Amino acid sequence: MNATEAWSPSPDVVSWDYSGSGALEELELCPSWDLPYGYAYIPALYLAAFAVGLVGNTFVVWLLTGRRGPRRLVDTFVLHLAAADLGFVFTLPLWAAAAARGGHWPFGEGLCKLSSFALACTRCAGALLLAGMSVDRYLAVVKLLEARPLRTPRCVLAACCSVWTVALLAGLPSLVYRRLQPLPAGPGSQCGEEPSDVFQGLSLLLLLLTFVLPLVVTLFCYCRITSRLRRQPYVGRARRNSLRIIFAIESTFVGSWLPFSALRAIFHLARLGALPLPCPLLLALRWGLTIATCLAFVNSCANPVIYLLLDRSFRAQLPHGACGRAGRQVRRISSASSLSKDDSSVFWGRPHAANMASASR
Repeated sequence: MNATEAWSPSPDVVSWDYSGSGALEELELCPSWDLPYGYAYIPALYLAAFAVGLVGNTFVVWLLTGRRGPRRLVDTFVLHLAAADLGFVFTLPLWAAAAARGGHWPFGEGLCKLSSFALACTRCAGALLLAGMSVDRYLAVVKLLEARPLRTPRCVLAACCSVWTVALLAGLPSLVYRRLQPLPAGPGSQCGEEPSDVFQGLSLLLLLLTFVLPLVVTLFCYCRITSRLRRQPYVGRARRNSLRIIFAIESTFVGSWLPFSALRAIFHLARLGALPLPCPLLLALRWGLTIATCLAFVNSCANPVIYLLLDRSFRAQLPHGACGRAGRQVRRISSASSLSKDDSSVFWGRPHAANMASASR
């Protein structure tokens, strides 16, 4: 096949895998090459994301679950989001090992299916939880009075449980259709997906429902919030700062996963025969998917870094949290603290305000 001839899928094609090294095409028709030195920097990047994400998200979960007193509505979303990121980062060492071995998956088909299922579930849960957080902010800023019956702990918990139910269902195709397949070059197997039209169609539908639709909801909410803030410039500094933090988290998630989702959509369309690709574009798609996968996987460690950079009280509590007794003292701080009942702030209030609240008791 020459460089201008279109590629179309066949039953024998070997699929692309999450390590970034699997084949996307029939090698005898469209020869291609891996990214130079990908076997070195891709595993290093995955392991760095694993280390940062494990420590950061564990600290967020520990901080929220260890707090005494009632939890704010947004804290529930933050807690579930950190749990989803934790589930994601636990799979990264497996994909790092596969990438370092040129795509060879040494952990058996069971872990191949489970790790693929975990990736699909946690990505879906993250997108839906962020959409839910955007809706909560929209109700708090734009529909404050009308939304009081909806903004209750029971409703938020029900929303999070619904998110996890949808996420588990969205992960089922990966559990069914991903398995060990022969490597295109050399001995061994890779963890890849079956070249099934049913799976390609389901994957396209899930991209629409679990990424595009939440993205549309998020954009709508923030457009309405921005419009309201422009008409009401007196909105408090705490609420503006909280919105800035959530917007940073949302933007980071979209920026990390949008390239991956767009390229995967092109890939599924090509596999279904709806979008024939010439060999040069196929190679670009494969390399693009490798880079986009790295970008998407790094997002699992991004949220604690955002909290650290944008929230002064989180930075103040970080050293205290490392010491058990001091950490317990910090958790007893309430109304203006990082885990306060004040719903006008999203994550953490100002440290000096927390100290003043504690001293006033």
